[in-house]
Amino acid sequence: MGTEELELAENRRSMSKLILFATIASGVIAAYLMYRRGESLGTIAKQAVTNPIGSLMTEVKAKL
Repeated sequence: MGTEELELAENRRSMSKLILFATIASGVIAAYLMYRRGESLGTIAKQAVTNPIGSLMTEVKAKL
């Protein structure tokens, strides 16, 4: 493997970690917003785990 291939592999790992962190963070934020709105814990868990980014977008739209 050349240095370019190693750099490319490292960049892919970094992007994967960033996407994972952003997904987890959006799920946590969405769960918090749903909790403050008074949703049941079952609904929060179901929505935040299955679609964290969509849940966050829905909660942000509800706030605006």
